[in-house]
Amino acid sequence: MKVIETEITPFVTGPVHLDMREDAYLSSPYHAKPAYHKHPELQLTLILEGHGKRIIGSEVTDFKSGDMVFIGSNVPHVWLSDPVYFEKDSKLKSKVITVYISPAVFQNIFELVEQNDDLKRMVGEASKGINIYGKTRSIIAEKLIVLSSKTGFEKVVGLLQVMSIITRSSEKRLIMDQQPTESAPYPDRLVQVLKFMKDNLHRQITLDEVTEIACMTKPSFCRYFKSRTQKKFSQYLEEIRINEACRLLIETDYPIAEVAHLCGYNSDSHFCKVFKEHMGKSPFRFRSEVPTHSC
Repeated sequence: MKVIETEITPFVTGPVHLDMREDAYLSSPYHAKPAYHKHPELQLTLILEGHGKRIIGSEVTDFKSGDMVFIGSNVPHVWLSDPVYFEKDSKLKSKVITVYISPAVFQNIFELVEQNDDLKRMVGEASKGINIYGKTRSIIAEKLIVLSSKTGFEKVVGLLQVMSIITRSSEKRLIMDQQPTESAPYPDRLVQVLKFMKDNLHRQITLDEVTEIACMTKPSFCRYFKSRTQKKFSQYLEEIRINEACRLLIETDYPIAEVAHLCGYNSDSHFCKVFKEHMGKSPFRFRSEVPTHSC
């Protein structure tokens, strides 16, 4: 399946829009079901209630109440409620606040306001997705809830203030393609290991190979890897294999067997079992529940 290209602006009244929704499960705006899609508008999403998986680009991550993400123009994304939300007698509810901002708004700010390098940088970083946490998330959440009942100029100004808070805050991290910097969570040797793993997902990856890249003994590497990623090596490898499987299931029409092979699984049945353990549904159901229509 391909990424669905759509727009939000034609459905709303202005270039800055706040939408608060409460449904049985998370759905994409102006359509009944969730779909993997992208649009030119920048998007800030706050999950007030709910849990499941969110896919930003090719990164698949758990989400729960309080999760806050800011994404840039044309970044593919979808929030998928956990299977329990779709059960016949489920009484669970999902509640979300989503802010959409036309890129033209920022372009006008860049032209009118001097010394806006920090804002430009933040908008640029949003192309990789920005996860907002800590006190910053709490402050913005309170503001968004208040702004949901405001209208007109007051709402627009308030939302631009939210953008300013995100720009100035240090409580944010990139979601996709993090590169090593002085403050990055992974030293160079681990970055090389992670790159090797991503580049070789189609085949078996041994502990001997990665410890050689890291220039460490197996026990030392395992302790080091877990201290930096908070996950065991085998767990991390399995998760990135499933992330890649999700991407292939969404973006391509490859048969399930080929997806399994490309993600390093020699057994289709084992792949299906592991996928269901991670995603709460089989790869067949996962693919069928991400519609090919716009959302």
